[in-house]
Amino acid sequence: MKRLLLIIWLLFALASTGYAQGGMNQMNTRAKFKSMYILNFTKYTEWPAAYKQGDFIIGVVDDDDLAGHLETIAKTKKVNSQNIVVKRFSSPSQVTKCHLLYVNGSAAEVEPYVKKAKEYNCLVVTEGKGMIDRLSAINFIVVGTAIKYEMNRALFKEQDLIVSNTLENLAAKVINK
Repeated sequence: MKRLLLIIWLLFALASTGYAQGGMNQMNTRAKFKSMYILNFTKYTEWPAAYKQGDFIIGVVDDDDLAGHLETIAKTKKVNSQNIVVKRFSSPSQVTKCHLLYVNGSAAEVEPYVKKAKEYNCLVVTEGKGMIDRLSAINFIVVGTAIKYEMNRALFKEQDLIVSNTLENLAAKVINK
């Protein structure tokens, strides 16, 4: 049942993000899938009231393919009624208030960004081994050839974010329930 829900979720995401649009084929496949996941993470996460007005900010650290695909999505999609704005960051000092921050790298590379993001009610999404234990609420992992994710419920709570059970049910691994 979990696998069927994931397949349905991904098919819906593909259809809703304009997967077949021209120009998108040049971006790498992993970035496409990660951007679809990220958009769906926003649908199953609730931010505090102060974050429900203005633009919905997604920060991306040093991943141009992912940022580009998210920028394309932002032209036609919204998170609730908020316009999506993608901000690219290349150093922790550049990080400003954002709803979601994606960071890829080793723990030593990711940690300064996470520390800065903790100043805000920011959903931190990473991709790297061991990140889920203490650094990120959601971490991408590769299982075989598939991109999946694991989540840390305690880190959602620490940032005053409410996560849907649907997101938890589709995760490959959930810790700190």
